[in-house]
Amino acid sequence: MRTKFAFLSALFLLFVGQVVFAQVTGTVQDTDGFPIADADVIVRGGDASAITDENGTFSVDAQINDVLVITDPLSGVSMDFKIVKTNMGVLRLAGVELEVVTITRSIFDPASVSNAGITRIDSTVLDTQTPSLSVDQMLAGKISGLNSVGQQGGSPGSVANVVIRGAIGLNGGVKSPLYIVNGAYVNEDDVNSINPNDIESISVLKEASQLAVYGSRGANGVVVIKTKQAKRGQSIVNYKTSMGYSELMPLNNIKVMGSRQLLEFQNELFNVAGDLGVGIARTPEEIEELSRINTDWEDVYTKGGFMMSHYLNIANASDKASTNFSVGYDKNTGNIIYYKGFERITSSFNNIVQVNDRFSYGLNASGSYTERDNPRDRFNGQNAFFNILRNTPYSTVYQMDADGNVVLDQYGDPVFNQAVSANSYNALDEMKYTYRSQRNFRLFGSGYLALEVFKNVTARTTFGATYDRLQIESFGQPRSYLSVQLGYNGYKTDSSADRLDYNWRNEVTYANNWGRHNLSVTAASEYINESNYYNAIDSRGYPNNIQNVQILGTVVPGNTYTNRWMITRFGYLGTVNYNFGNKYFVDGYIRRDGTSLAGFDNQYGTFWGASLGWDVAKESFFESQRWLNNLIIRASYGEVGDDSALDVYSNLTSIAQTTHTGSGNPIAYPSGIANNEVTWETNSKLNLGFDFGMFNRRLTGNFAYFKDNRKDFLFDQSLASEAGGYTVSVNAGELETRGYEVELNYDILRSNDGLNLSVYGNFTNINYEVKELNDGLTQIFPANTFEAMVHEVGHDPFTFFMVRYAGVNPDNGNAQYFDIDGNITEEYHPTDAVTLDGKSPFPNYYGGFGLAAEYKGFNLRADFNYQGGNYIYNNTYFFGMNLEPSNDGYNYFQGAENYWQNPGDTGVFQKPSVNGFEYTDQFLEKGDYILFRTLELGYTFDNDMFRNLPIKGMRIYGQIQNLALWTKFHGNPIVGTGASESSNVTSEGYVSGAFSLYTYPLSRAYTFGINLTF
Repeated sequence: MRTKFAFLSALFLLFVGQVVFAQVTGTVQDTDGFPIADADVIVRGGDASAITDENGTFSVDAQINDVLVITDPLSGVSMDFKIVKTNMGVLRLAGVELEVVTITRSIFDPASVSNAGITRIDSTVLDTQTPSLSVDQMLAGKISGLNSVGQQGGSPGSVANVVIRGAIGLNGGVKSPLYIVNGAYVNEDDVNSINPNDIESISVLKEASQLAVYGSRGANGVVVIKTKQAKRGQSIVNYKTSMGYSELMPLNNIKVMGSRQLLEFQNELFNVAGDLGVGIARTPEEIEELSRINTDWEDVYTKGGFMMSHYLNIANASDKASTNFSVGYDKNTGNIIYYKGFERITSSFNNIVQVNDRFSYGLNASGSYTERDNPRDRFNGQNAFFNILRNTPYSTVYQMDADGNVVLDQYGDPVFNQAVSANSYNALDEMKYTYRSQRNFRLFGSGYLALEVFKNVTARTTFGATYDRLQIESFGQPRSYLSVQLGYNGYKTDSSADRLDYNWRNEVTYANNWGRHNLSVTAASEYINESNYYNAIDSRGYPNNIQNVQILGTVVPGNTYTNRWMITRFGYLGTVNYNFGNKYFVDGYIRRDGTSLAGFDNQYGTFWGASLGWDVAKESFFESQRWLNNLIIRASYGEVGDDSALDVYSNLTSIAQTTHTGSGNPIAYPSGIANNEVTWETNSKLNLGFDFGMFNRRLTGNFAYFKDNRKDFLFDQSLASEAGGYTVSVNAGELETRGYEVELNYDILRSNDGLNLSVYGNFTNINYEVKELNDGLTQIFPANTFEAMVHEVGHDPFTFFMVRYAGVNPDNGNAQYFDIDGNITEEYHPTDAVTLDGKSPFPNYYGGFGLAAEYKGFNLRADFNYQGGNYIYNNTYFFGMNLEPSNDGYNYFQGAENYWQNPGDTGVFQKPSVNGFEYTDQFLEKGDYILFRTLELGYTFDNDMFRNLPIKGMRIYGQIQNLALWTKFHGNPIVGTGASESSNVTSEGYVSGAFSLYTYPLSRAYTFGINLTF
């Protein structure tokens, strides 16, 4: 009875009681009084934890008489501190032996803050976003130097194009960073298999001194993801759940015409340019009749999305062992009808054991099963968003008979009306009667053994692996309109891939100190193997709409095949790390790498580098500076090799098959010529910067200047027809990327029991320049880009190459252009195309900003991210405004009526014509934007409320994601891939953000969640 009364009393207090929230703060320092960054701070027996910032400060939810366990991330020193007041002041870690599980440090782990090149964020930064969002998309605006843009807008389960400090390839594609999860190398496509709730911290490495240890895999940046591990004294069960609703965000500056507006506009166009075939003539009676139908195709094709997340975590640690287990489930139905969206099941297990004073081992294993069935993303009527924007509103969804009744098919289902636009295709039929599914089963993890061989010498071996089983299934029912039109009587495609990547690292380290001199020397080796097996089966002719196994169809031989590939890399590494009194730092490295991708005469490369650091705060003259609390100056220079632009087996002469044009017989021919001399890109990286803290560390931040010089950049050169028309990989020149980064954090208000308010911001400026091309060339044209682009000396790579639009002649309404010499003409010639200086898809600046507030248990957080200086070719706007004959049967965007009609008209589109808009820079728009990314309001209840209950803690919160988008772009400027079935990250010539078409828009999400600790 007493328990029941206590429970009811607690429930009453949850909703009507006044609760006091205890926020414990402090600063962690070493024995010399200098701050310790990245130290783990946990509350013994609870789930509350924090990580100290670069000034050693922390803030954690706790109670008086609780015990804080604080651990130095480098030395492993760990100490207990009993909480006697909310402001603990300075806490010093003494040089004692570690009382908990000891983990021998690996050279492949991120280094301390005294070594430059690492930006770290903890799990609290990720908690403000929807769990079903991929981790790489969550990083947008959070870290300077890192630019993250979702590949397919709000498509559930999609990943992001992540670029660190402007790393790009001259053949196209995305030079993604290496993702490492607890020692296992994870591909960028696998990031959506990671449950964000499992993550404890993310470290982003950007400088050569940090990237070198990972060889070519780390040449374009490294993202190290550390999952949660139980700390000494922890024994907790944590459960999180959330539910939410999502809706598509409207496209900025774009509205489609309604029925009456479109009908009258088509009639007007016919009166103006009917002799040119533009417009559709209708009588007033016909317009009146058709305008009664006003179909909102967005309402027809879309739905409100449902999101759900469940996560359970169990953590326990003793003096000698640490165990962490989790299981999670996430679902996001998306916003398109007939599609389930994205589902994910995850689980992880971490176990670290200190066997004795000299030997320890650890195992980290994670698994996931994901399923996606998103709509087609292609440039035609099969695209749902094409139908939303281009279907005529005076068309009905279903076929109607003469009496106005819906026509039913032989199965009793409504027949979709195909006469919805000029292409006579309503994608609803295909969406309903086609089953599509992409399923991934992934396992990734690592294990290590660490041994202190003898005093000051340790050895460690680590094995990491990632396995990905991909299955893609697509079945078009015989009843579907597309199947009938193609005469297939049903069609089925099954494809699958087995990919196994593993790496084996071995290292021996000697570490010692003499007085204030500290030295560490490491020798290491690494072997990497990546392999993939792929098969595809295509068949047609099925007996009914239900049975869809391949054996029931007739196989199409030309579309049924298998392939496989393998890549190997091997490297040796040596590093030397020295510091004097933890004040002056000198690090050096040398690595020799080999890759199976390079030409047989050039498969090995040697790369080196060094870094310097100076902790000015530890100088005696610094003690008199009261307004400046700390200052660390750093510099580094190094070289890393990059083989990511080399295609698999491009070092072999390849043979392709086709059909002879005249005889129809199959023939084989060389499609690529081997180049035995092609070798690594060498990326020379310079970094200069400093970290600081001012005004009692209310203002903290850092600044870095960087310059990356990519020599011998790789390029697939297409030979002239006279030379056979083959493609050969060459080292084609030199590319420079330079810029600077700034991160600032300011505590506006600080209070132990009152209002705390802080703001943050980061800014990255970046510039590109092609410095040199081989063979004396001044420009080369990349192959298969969706838009016309060029690499030209002195300009950005992938600069748009187009005819320049000169506006409308106010006297006659004709479009005007600049010829190649800059003269204005009304004659359009593609040969007048020029390099558009400063106009490329790459942003010149990007970053994020926000604020966080806390008051008596309540917390409020708002985050924004932004980008600017990039250009996007807006095909969506082009086709929605184009006044030419082939556009008559489609809907127009509002504003298309603003065309030239009378002499003297300015600020208008050209008059209707046979050719319509030509391919010029008229629709090349700036992609600048500011996105209000997240807003979160939460409340954490006082633990005392649950003293007689099995619950130890509780937090509730509400979130809104993607509240608002400010841009002058027509549509969605946050676009990685304009049409993935036309050009995607695996395609030659793909450039992230180069063009806009009919891809999945952003979604706005509303979420409510509860976190419980037992």
